[in-house]
Amino acid sequence: MSIHEMRTCPVRRTRMLSTVLFLAVFVLLFPVQLQAANTQLTDQAGLLTEEEGKEISRQIEELETVTGWDIMAVTTKDAEGMDGETYAETWFDEVTKKDDGIICAIDMDNQEIVVRAFGEAMYYITDDRKEKILDAGYDEIVQEQYGATLKAMLWEVEAAYDEENPRDNYLYDEDTGKTTNYQEGHRGITRMEIVIAALLAIVAGGITAASVIGTYRLKFGGYRYPMEKNGSVRLRQQEDRLVNQFVTHRHIPKENSGSSGGGAGRSTVHKGAGGRSSSGGSRKF
Repeated sequence: MSIHEMRTCPVRRTRMLSTVLFLAVFVLLFPVQLQAANTQLTDQAGLLTEEEGKEISRQIEELETVTGWDIMAVTTKDAEGMDGETYAETWFDEVTKKDDGIICAIDMDNQEIVVRAFGEAMYYITDDRKEKILDAGYDEIVQEQYGATLKAMLWEVEAAYDEENPRDNYLYDEDTGKTTNYQEGHRGITRMEIVIAALLAIVAGGITAASVIGTYRLKFGGYRYPMEKNGSVRLRQQEDRLVNQFVTHRHIPKENSGSSGGGAGRSTVHKGAGGRSSSGGSRKF
């Protein structure tokens, strides 16, 4: 071994050791972070078979692809002193990174099944739809068919997405009494929409300016219209007189709070422990 190799050997070893340590830390930490960011099904209570878990995960993935929401399912034997709805809301808040989504839960501690909807999903999970989801889950949970319970609830969530028109529905905040329709809840525009609108305005303005310049063959600073010489102003007095005034009164009926018969569907919402609003509910079994 040459003197140069003897000198560089410790340096190479140090670099190799650093690389190995970095890879080890990356391998250990990255899967945990990935799981935390993409948790779909968490069977803390151990209620599901391996095959049921795979089927429910596939069902959730398909529903997420269609809706663009975060869809979650969780089971627990320890609600940490919370009721079923609060536990589900807290779980969703801690795991998700999106504003829109739904969580279905089986709480063995409180003997409850739960569905909570967040963001845009609240306009789909109306009070009537909530009852249908809980009905579907209840038929299965009383028979201790836990996998079938979650699958039935998720199928009803998909039915709500397919059949509900969110623009016909509205939110009722039980904490404040305020109502919000879909348009009011989605009045904001995205940054991308602002950028596109600005670019279109610039392009349109440029085309207009180029057209005017080309038509009149103007040169900047080379022409000036003699307004003082050629301009004139004529003023004429005009009066407006109110002859008759009519006032018409019309009775506006109140919105129908039910979703049947084509009326608006109401979603009763409240703020959860995490500070975000959600619709849905729970049922004891």
